[in-house]
Amino acid sequence: LIDTFNFLFRAYYALPKTLTDSDGNPTNAVYGVTSMLLTVFDALKPDYVIAALESKSPIERSDHFEDYKANRKPMDEDLKVQIPSVFEVLDAFGITSISVDGFEADDVIGTAVESFADNPNLDIIIVSNDRDLWQLLRDNVMIMIPNNKNGLADWVGVNEVKAKYGFSPKQMIEYKSLRGDPSDNIPGVKGIGEKTALSLIDTYGSLNGIYENIESVTPESVKQKLIVDKDNAYMSHKLATIVTNVPIGVSLSECGYTEFSKGAVVEVMRKYNFKSLIRRLGFDPNTGKEKIVVSENQLGLF
Repeated sequence: LIDTFNFLFRAYYALPKTLTDSDGNPTNAVYGVTSMLLTVFDALKPDYVIAALESKSPIERSDHFEDYKANRKPMDEDLKVQIPSVFEVLDAFGITSISVDGFEADDVIGTAVESFADNPNLDIIIVSNDRDLWQLLRDNVMIMIPNNKNGLADWVGVNEVKAKYGFSPKQMIEYKSLRGDPSDNIPGVKGIGEKTALSLIDTYGSLNGIYENIESVTPESVKQKLIVDKDNAYMSHKLATIVTNVPIGVSLSECGYTEFSKGAVVEVMRKYNFKSLIRRLGFDPNTGKEKIVVSENQLGLF
């Protein structure tokens, strides 16, 4: 499950703006996504693939809280113009792409996890560095974070979340309800920091558990903060919860994947002047033809 725009943004801000095609159009984000796909397919060799995309229309969460993600600056034009090219790359790889109007890519991923994770024959890998997705982790659901620096990947699973926070992945929602999330403009409870949030979750387990036992919460200052900001706490809970029942409209079999056509991918790479990636696939960037490597033993036959 690929969090496409997560890597689109990462690549755009991490890679030099000097990466362009032959016409001078920016391609750094397209390059980064393409390189990530090569890394993922080489490492995982998946049987099924979904690229989750963002909604083209306003998202449902903004109806509940108009300031949700309102702190994010508008997308740069140099990034916006690369989006159609990323779709072209996904098509060249033969990847099933899914977006649902009114919902975020996280909701597409969450619904896919909910739909397919009970299959005992599946291990589900979410490719993203977005911690919002940690709430989806299960014994057979992990997160892979490709690392451009060393070509390796970081992995996050149930045990990593428990080791870092002391609670289960699902309780990430309760944590954000209390602590908030400045990156998404989720308010949380004013004055509740990480230490207090962790203590409350450890004691009461959930937001409902806290408010059902509000009279026993100590110290009094924390209790009063919770009482005053109860509405914000529950709104934050709703905002932080990934929706797992959006109409993604595909079955597992429709997302089946064998191997991408190197020829089709190289053709797109040549269009965008990705010479290093073409070489990575073993092709000549000038001719677009696959290089034939002849071993010394084979030469001995002549």
